[in-house]
Amino acid sequence: SNYWLPMVQDLRGIIIGGPGATKDFVVKNDYFHHEIKKLIAEPYFDVGYSNESGLRELIQRAGSTMDQIELDIERTLVDEFLKEVMKANPKANYGEVMIRSALDQGAVSTLLLSEALTKMRVCWICKGCKHEWKSTQDRGSSQPNCPECDSVTVREDSENSMELIDELTILAGHTSAQVRLISLDTEEGATLYSAFGGIAALLRYQIS
Repeated sequence: SNYWLPMVQDLRGIIIGGPGATKDFVVKNDYFHHEIKKLIAEPYFDVGYSNESGLRELIQRAGSTMDQIELDIERTLVDEFLKEVMKANPKANYGEVMIRSALDQGAVSTLLLSEALTKMRVCWICKGCKHEWKSTQDRGSSQPNCPECDSVTVREDSENSMELIDELTILAGHTSAQVRLISLDTEEGATLYSAFGGIAALLRYQIS
């Protein structure tokens, strides 16, 4: 408990394993601080050893529990976003344009990105007037005309193009915003993608 308490805000869950009834005895007899005990996930796992081999065995056995802990975190974050965005002055935002603005202002606390996002952030160069610009495109979508001279002689600068998820993650890193990828494995994750385009954020402060 003394080891974990200083980092309790960053802990997602605690998985217990051990030989026989020892693990049950330790949990049930209040050996853990109450803040730590809240994070203990069930079930507990039988492992044959209490050394490094036992730790490896625990990780192998607890795969589904770790997956469930991740899904619970995703649900909580999306629920928090949904509650916040309904307020009169929300500290939340969604949609690529609004999220880019919030990132530019350093207002994003946690960026929520759906794992189902497949769009690209493409850098274009006009062969005629040499104008360069970026646009967000679906994979396989048609090549745009130059916004400056309307030329069709445009090429993609593949070295400066990337997945939209990767680009937004890099932008979030500039202001130490946390980034969470949200799967479609929960109702909340599916809602984030279908209703909000798969791009949303919890903000440090309300912005206009």
